[in-house]
Amino acid sequence: MATGMTGTRWRICRLVAAVLIIFGPWVPVHGEHRTAALHAALDSIRQDELKQHVDYLADERLEGREAGTRGGQMAGDYLIGQLMRLGLRPAGTDGGYAQPFGANFRNILAVMDGNDPELHEEMVAVGAHYDHIGYGTAGNSKGPVGYIHPGADDNASGVAGLLELAEAATFFAKPPRRAILFAFWDAEEKGMLGSKHWLQHPTLPRRRIAFYLNLDMIGRLRNDRLVVLGTRSGYGLRLLASRHNIDPALELDFTWKMAPEADHFPFFERGVPVLALFTGLHEQYHRPSDRPELIDTAGMRRVTRLALGMLDELANVERPPAFREASRQENEALRKKLAESRPALPAQPLRVGIAWRRDDAEPSTVEITAVVPQSPADQAGLKPGDRIIEVNGLTLPEDEELGRLFRTQPGPIRLLIERSGVMQTLEIQFSQKLQRAA
Repeated sequence: MATGMTGTRWRICRLVAAVLIIFGPWVPVHGEHRTAALHAALDSIRQDELKQHVDYLADERLEGREAGTRGGQMAGDYLIGQLMRLGLRPAGTDGGYAQPFGANFRNILAVMDGNDPELHEEMVAVGAHYDHIGYGTAGNSKGPVGYIHPGADDNASGVAGLLELAEAATFFAKPPRRAILFAFWDAEEKGMLGSKHWLQHPTLPRRRIAFYLNLDMIGRLRNDRLVVLGTRSGYGLRLLASRHNIDPALELDFTWKMAPEADHFPFFERGVPVLALFTGLHEQYHRPSDRPELIDTAGMRRVTRLALGMLDELANVERPPAFREASRQENEALRKKLAESRPALPAQPLRVGIAWRRDDAEPSTVEITAVVPQSPADQAGLKPGDRIIEVNGLTLPEDEELGRLFRTQPGPIRLLIERSGVMQTLEIQFSQKLQRAA
C-alpha cells in the first residue's frame, strides 16, 4: 500500500504530469483526455485494499460497530490510523481527526486543502457513515436480533471506498483548487446524527460547502446497475456522472427519490447540491448475514473510480453546479407522471422522426420524448428517454436551430447521446428521397 502524501510523492506526480501531459488535472471530459496524474490516482484504487478495509470493519471483533460501543471506537481508531498514514490534515476538534459528540460518538474528519487563491475557501465534502447496528434490535434489524450484524455492505463498503478516495487524492499532481473534506460519519443508523452534528457545529467553519458526495452501500453491484440519487439537486449533475462513467460504463439509475434515509439528505436540506451512490438493497440488509464474503470488490472499485472522477472535477471546475430549488418539490411520483405525459408527435413530425423537450436540470441537453417507428431516428437506434448532448461534434444548439438542422441537413447527422448514464455516438442516415427533400 502507498505510504501517504509525502513530499516525494508530490514531486513524482508533478514530474509525471509535466512529462506526459500539459492539461490541468481537472479538465471535465469524457475519457480520452484524462491526465497522467488522474490515471495514477484511478489506478491506486485497488480491490485488495478495498477488501482489506471491509474485512477489518466487518470483523466480528468489532461487534457490528454500533455507535458509542467498543466496536465503534475500534472502527474509528482504524480510520484515524489510515488517515495518519496518508498524511492528510486532521479536520476534527482540538487539532485531531475526531469530532466527539453525543453518547460517546465521534465523526472522523480529514481535509486536503485547496490551493486556488479565490476558491480555496470553498469545499467539496465526500462522506460515508462507519457505524452499523451492533447486535440489532427489534427497531432496526430485519432479524434475527441478538447476533452480530457485521454491516459489510452497510456501510463498510462505503467507508472502504472513501478510504480509497482519500488515498487516490494524494496522487493528484497538485492540490485541488477547492478543499476536499473526507468525512466518516458516526451514528447514521441512529438518525444521521453525525452529519447533522457536523452541519450544526462545522469544524471548518470558514469553508463554504460547494457540494456533497455520499457513499452508502456500494458493495453489492448487480447487473452493472448503480443508483445515483440527487441529480435533480443541482444543474448538470446527470451529465457530470455520465461523463466519468467509463471504466467500463455502469448502468446508472438516475432516481428522483430524495428522502431522509442517508447522510446526503441533511446537506440537501441546507441547499447544498448532492450526489449519493448506492448499489441497492438486498436480502442481507440489516441482518447478521451482511458479511464480507458477499461483497463484490470489483464492483466497488468501479463505483469508487466513478466517484473519484466526479470528485476531481468538482474540486477543480471554475463554477460548481448551483443548487436547484425546484428539486425540493420533485420525487419519483412526479418523474413517472412526466414520463407518462410525454407530448405526442406532431401530425407532420420532423423528417428525422423525433420529438424532444428541454429539462432545466440538464440545460446542455434535450430529452427525446418520442420516436416514430421505422423513421431514420428509430433505425439509428434512438429511444425515448435518450439525452442528446452534441450534434455533429458541436455543442447542442437552441431548439429553433436544432429543428432547422434536423429538417434541412442532407447528409448523416451524428449525435452524442446519453442513455442510462452511458454516452454513445449514433448516426442518423437518410434515404435519397429525404436527402433530396432537404
